[in-house]
Amino acid sequence: MDVFSAFPNAVVSGRFQLGNYQRGSLIGNQFVKTADIDAIIDEGDTGDIGGAPNAEGLIADLILYVKPAQLPTVNPRELTAGYMIYDALYGDYFAIIDAGVGKNQENGVIEHIELKLRQTDAVEAQ
Repeated sequence: MDVFSAFPNAVVSGRFQLGNYQRGSLIGNQFVKTADIDAIIDEGDTGDIGGAPNAEGLIADLILYVKPAQLPTVNPRELTAGYMIYDALYGDYFAIIDAGVGKNQENGVIEHIELKLRQTDAVEAQ
């Protein structure tokens, strides 16, 4: 039984969007929505306040467990290189800094993708 079937009340729908993004353009990171995704949120959010002068301030991390069928790829390298997440509830953008593949240990079927996110700035590409 996958985590989504085991904990159906933990699945959040309508809050998160997956998008392609272009890093470091003239106007900053550009986000282009590709899909709405359902996720289970790791409520153990962490934060780190940069210690250097001119630091970005609060850096927030978040972990999402996502259904593989809702993603354009389950390749961790592709997810971290070319996609980001938008949190529609708070209006925050997150870079995918780590992606893990969760497999059923008996049959090898991919049951979820774990995305570790770091809050970042982005703009909606027109």
